[in-house]
Amino acid sequence: MKSDQSNIPQQQRIGVIDIGSNSVRFVVYSISGAAFAPVYDEKVLAGLGRDLRRTGKLNPDGRVQALAALKRFTLLAKAQKLDDVLIAATAAMRVARDAPEFIVQVKEQTGLDISPLSGESEALTSALGVIAGEPRALGLAADLGGASLELVQVGNGRVFGGVSHPLGPFSMFEDGFDAGELRPQIDSILGGNIAQDYPIIDTLYLIGGAWRNLANIDQKRNRYPLRVAYNYSFGAGHARQLANWACSREGSAELLNWPNISKRRADTLPYGGLMLSVLLDKFDPNHVVIAPGGLRDGLVYQYLSKQVKDRVALFDACSSIAGQSRGGTKLGVAVFSFLSAIHTDLPRAFDLDTENRIRKAASLLIGMGAGLHPSHRAKIVYEIALYGPLPGLTHKERAYLALMLFRAYRSRKTPPENAIIQHLLSESEQLSAQIYGEAIRAAVVLSGRSASVLKCFILSVQSEYLVLAANKSAESLVIERTRTHFEGLAIMIRKTLKLETWAVNGL
Repeated sequence: MKSDQSNIPQQQRIGVIDIGSNSVRFVVYSISGAAFAPVYDEKVLAGLGRDLRRTGKLNPDGRVQALAALKRFTLLAKAQKLDDVLIAATAAMRVARDAPEFIVQVKEQTGLDISPLSGESEALTSALGVIAGEPRALGLAADLGGASLELVQVGNGRVFGGVSHPLGPFSMFEDGFDAGELRPQIDSILGGNIAQDYPIIDTLYLIGGAWRNLANIDQKRNRYPLRVAYNYSFGAGHARQLANWACSREGSAELLNWPNISKRRADTLPYGGLMLSVLLDKFDPNHVVIAPGGLRDGLVYQYLSKQVKDRVALFDACSSIAGQSRGGTKLGVAVFSFLSAIHTDLPRAFDLDTENRIRKAASLLIGMGAGLHPSHRAKIVYEIALYGPLPGLTHKERAYLALMLFRAYRSRKTPPENAIIQHLLSESEQLSAQIYGEAIRAAVVLSGRSASVLKCFILSVQSEYLVLAANKSAESLVIERTRTHFEGLAIMIRKTLKLETWAVNGL
């Protein structure tokens, strides 16, 4: 862990205008230290790149819609008084013959200065979005846009080897989708030995709206309980089934009529399935993950200073969600420090570093419950942990954190939406989460939500005992209610509570 991060991270709000081949988008991000999350997101499916294959130019109607959207987005950015506005223009604006003319028109009417990203820059920036959302990412990132496919290696917090291919749906077909006709063309453009250029391909990270929508549909078709697309992971076998269904005649027909998906988006989904099938054959990964971020997230990540990037984004996100209360942040750090003496004595579901990362996140998030109605706060905190903007968590880790927090606020074992917990966590993993949740609860009750109080106590495991040692002047803080919580914790780890005191002056 890089730092204790007990200080409240700096707050900023910046905008990103993303001029893509299919959509033009305006996203406002709230930045809290190394953590950032969209607080406003508006898109227009202008389809600028829809005519590229036939004419080599931007779609005329798309130009009109995109310009109108950019005028609106410029005014919104000014009205919101953002700290900065970043602009990304991708494949259509990079290759269309009339793109330079459109860029001048946009400059004259909006003041926006557009410099299209090179294919390599687009690839590397998209992959940085993966790193921002999952610092542990290791494998191959694939970004499927309207007009291009970017491939780039990710690992150890770095991105390298970015290449862009003209393989977006708008570059490959115009009217009818025909997987049998398109497959040989895609194979030819990528080449037979492309896997040799990417030595680390155990995990394939999928970026882009087509794949994200396919993941949402897959979750519904398979009744997967945690409806969060980002970091949704599955094995290669499952990925092949999804890909083959999506680009089959029957699957394509179903996708084109899927409820609540626009026709312009639905048109790209069968091709997304075909491209996934090709990548699976070319690279043979063991795992497939819907990436936690992409181009826009990569732009924001690049915007952060090196000092800020060295912080742990998950912990900054937890502090931010907990309300930016200095007292709450200090309490979370104090709880984690107090309990760290018994970390190796508690059961766990992950390796110790990962376990302690989740434990610290849970400790920092305990400030969420302050001020909420006692009858509902456990459920509210649980749902925020499941669905909130928390970077660097797999679905399994997110469920584990949510259960840990639920137990920190309520003694009952079964949380709401229990299907998520049952699907993602074994019984032993559930027990491990509940034990640490109970430990947090005991520490918070003992402290009275005052960080300084916990400095008067030492918690340890000695043989068959869970020992709570108190500063002599603070022993009056241990009454029946506080003792009961530590007795419950002791029982859960099959120990007996033992109280001790030592003579040191005051609080």
